[in-house]
Amino acid sequence: MLTGIYANAERDIGLSFTKKLTDLLLREGMDVAVHESARGSVRGVPVFGNDCDPKPDVIVSLGGDGTILSAMAFAAPAGVPVLGVNLGGMGFLTTMTAEGDAAREVVKMLSSGEWSVSERAMLSVEAGGKTYHALNEVVFYKRSLGKTVDVSVKVGDSHVAKYKADGFIVSTPTGSTGWALSAGGPIIAPDVPCLLLLPMNCHQLSARPVIAGNGEPVTVTGGEEGSVITDGIVASDNTRSMTVRLSKYTAKLVTHCDFEFYGRLTQKLGLAK
Repeated sequence: MLTGIYANAERDIGLSFTKKLTDLLLREGMDVAVHESARGSVRGVPVFGNDCDPKPDVIVSLGGDGTILSAMAFAAPAGVPVLGVNLGGMGFLTTMTAEGDAAREVVKMLSSGEWSVSERAMLSVEAGGKTYHALNEVVFYKRSLGKTVDVSVKVGDSHVAKYKADGFIVSTPTGSTGWALSAGGPIIAPDVPCLLLLPMNCHQLSARPVIAGNGEPVTVTGGEEGSVITDGIVASDNTRSMTVRLSKYTAKLVTHCDFEFYGRLTQKLGLAK
């Protein structure tokens, strides 16, 4: 089995965890490759790029939730599962933290085969003549600071509402614990087949989140140009409209065999603790 390592150098200072994990995997007789972003820092092992060549059987993401989202940009199209090790703050999507002897725990988990894969829906968005993919959310956001933007929303051919807000979020169930949660949205279990639609800082007391089916596209049109943000990255600027639908890709997250979503809510978010 080829284990790929993708590290956030801002979290893994000096890539110390990356080097330790690489050494331990090699000692166990396992094949290792590091992402090209660590080229020159970790020697003696192959390098894989965003085309996943050579293709890892599993990718270990070292950082936080943002690092996993970044890894999914190339792992999901290649169908490679990602195991997240939290070196940051919240780490809701990660499998384990870097506390204690986490590197040995990763090696033990991978070598024993005692792990499972949670498959998560992703989004596809068409904006500015291009197509982008996201695991958490796609956001149409205003371009003028201090002002709101008028946003019109349709599901399929049906008009849903018009909002005066800072922007509009279309989120997957997985993304309901991310930016959408901060915007006042509900928490949705990751296996629910739906899309979460909600305005951001809406200037209307009647505005409420909407849970829509994931079988029809969602079209968001601004009264003026805005930015389209996919998983925290500005994908398209100076855009008037975006169309969001279920992606042909799915994200594969490595979890412990006893992973339980609602237990994670209590652990990470302190829900009804």
